[in-house]
Amino acid sequence: MITTSSENLPWQPIFTIERSRKAEVTVYGIVSVVTGDDNFADFGRPLEQRYRALVSHGKTDFELWTRSLLKPWQLLSHMDILKRNYPDLKDEHYALFMASHSAEPCHLDALETVWKIAGISEESLRCPQASPLCQESKDLMKARGEKPSRRYHNCSGKHSGYLAAMKAMGQKPETYLEEGNPHHDDLKEILAYFTGRPKSSFTATTDGCQLPNYALSTFEIAGIYQSLFNLENKPLPRAEWRHWGKLGQLMHTHPRYVSGLGRLDYKIMTGETFPGADFQAIAKEGADGLLGVSLITSKFPNGLGICIKLSSGFDNKHMELILREILQQLELAPPKKKEVQDVRVDHIKTHFHFQLNESGSCTKTLPLSTTVS
Repeated sequence: MITTSSENLPWQPIFTIERSRKAEVTVYGIVSVVTGDDNFADFGRPLEQRYRALVSHGKTDFELWTRSLLKPWQLLSHMDILKRNYPDLKDEHYALFMASHSAEPCHLDALETVWKIAGISEESLRCPQASPLCQESKDLMKARGEKPSRRYHNCSGKHSGYLAAMKAMGQKPETYLEEGNPHHDDLKEILAYFTGRPKSSFTATTDGCQLPNYALSTFEIAGIYQSLFNLENKPLPRAEWRHWGKLGQLMHTHPRYVSGLGRLDYKIMTGETFPGADFQAIAKEGADGLLGVSLITSKFPNGLGICIKLSSGFDNKHMELILREILQQLELAPPKKKEVQDVRVDHIKTHFHFQLNESGSCTKTLPLSTTVS
């Protein structure tokens, strides 16, 4: 059990903002950045042998709940079933099955299409009732006098994929939330294969959407995210896992169906956050301060995987600031252009407490007084 004792906490200071030389804000968390070696897809080897840590800040071996970062692997556990039984499903529907969507009109239209193709209904969903994240849908909901419903929950796409698969397998739909369902055993087998851990080692909890969720370290999350963009045509031990190499491309091609306009992961995938940068990216936000990123770039031909965990929960501004610093240290993104303004800001300084190790093995925590950028 974690106590409030600082030596038992996995977090380290990531950056500090000073105003007139006095610390005003310090953000804590964990940062893992990895790249694969030439044989990273040799899944018979331990994860530590297949990936090189470029940044390792905080306790990167500390296991934490994966939350929505798990969604691509949740889809993989039944994607082959969906492909074989519902040929009318389109790529954007599979992107929606991995989504934490904002319930924009396009998301809701796609949900209706999925339900029609699979012969399921909103009444069978077991995610909580919710209101849309999208303001347009909120206004329409209010104008129609609607109450919160399951279709508006950001995980309703994922739950619809589970229901469709359960129906195709002839299983009772109401059992899809149960951790003991063979469906979730398949998911643990997938995680065990790609992380090199025993299937019995995965700890389970109930996620906010009510599906089982499993704990991984930030190092493991960074590693498996790196491979999302890099496993096309790689041989895998089970034929039904052959869609693995397509997951990243589905996310990259349909970012709006994975997220929503204005969301950080959407802006990363569309290039809005880092215009002109020389890489392709997929990204996924997770509840309570998680971000997973996979990059394809010529500088790192075996790809990059990034996992950031903020101890205080999700903050778009802080998360973007950290990711920008990582990419600048890796020389993959230029500094953000400062807007010309008539207010004084030269007394405000940001100090980062992690630094890329030249050897690429790991980094050490820098003192609070050190200015990295």
